[in-house]
Amino acid sequence: MRIAVVGGGQAGFSLAAGLRSQGFEGELALFCAEPVPPYQRPPLSKAYLLGEMEVERLLFRPAEFYAESGIDLRPGEPVRILGRTTRRTRPGSDGR
Repeated sequence: MRIAVVGGGQAGFSLAAGLRSQGFEGELALFCAEPVPPYQRPPLSKAYLLGEMEVERLLFRPAEFYAESGIDLRPGEPVRILGRTTRRTRPGSDGR
């Protein structure tokens, strides 16, 4: 079985990490429109911008976590099309 999680926010990260921690062994991809791994948004708008927090502390997990957990992290790859009947995703960065 393959699962594609669309969205690199807290919900997308939590779903992907939760699937692995609960024993899901199939293929798992996490598509993120932004070119960075999932990160915490509220601290970004406060502590980080004030220079009170390092960028690494914003990440939910370091990049190595995804490889070690068997999560195919796809930063910078927003999903343009979700095919309900074909069960396929089509990444795209042109905003359509």
